Amino acid sequence: MRRVLLVEDEEILAKNMAFFLNREGFEVDVASDGEQGLHLFQQGQYDLVLLDWMLPKIDGLTLCRQIRQWSDVPLIMLTAKGEVMDKVIGLEVGADDYLVKPFHQRELLARIHALFRRQEKRERESHQRYLRYEHLVLGRDQMTLRCGEHSVSLTVNEFKLLDLFMRHPEKVFSREDLFDHVWGTSVAYSDRTVDVNISRLRKKIGGLAGQNFLYAVRGYGYRFGGKP
Repeated sequence: MRRVLLVEDEEILAKNMAFFLNREGFEVDVASDGEQGLHLFQQGQYDLVLLDWMLPKIDGLTLCRQIRQWSDVPLIMLTAKGEVMDKVIGLEVGADDYLVKPFHQRELLARIHALFRRQEKRERESHQRYLRYEHLVLGRDQMTLRCGEHSVSLTVNEFKLLDLFMRHPEKVFSREDLFDHVWGTSVAYSDRTVDVNISRLRKKIGGLAGQNFLYAVRGYGYRFGGKP
């Protein structure tokens, strides 16, 4: 069940929205002012924030900025302000969408579902651009390997090898398989070519992560991940 944080100081509107969203399958926490909203957000894990612009204690724009310092959670701004510049300001401080009061509950629901679809699409695209194994992240666009705050660039051949390994963790590849994947038939096969490139890649991974992820399988080839 998706969790929603609703920050709205109009009590009747907040109750009606929470009831409607509960009926639609959402779990809803309600805050009546920006300070309470900030506290709930810091304490919980939410899939969506519905945020009124005009709030006591901490206004909606300020709260939106603060949330964006920690999270890219989907966020819809709810407001009576309908001017174009008001919408621009709301979006510029980090809101993903903007709904002007009064609105129909079904329009709100449609906006929520559209926002979740966009988020899921971004996550799929991000997954395609990156491969992850434990705390290692392979950037497939930049041919870089990252671990925490540090990263290292890879050569084309190192990237091809690691991309294959990280897509098939713990699978054992023969030297011939690795050679065919990286060099194909354009170069005469050589065990040494594979071993040298694996050795360079292993040093980069070890220097970055402080541990070895590439293991030799005696008399056959190599595998990535798993126990030594």
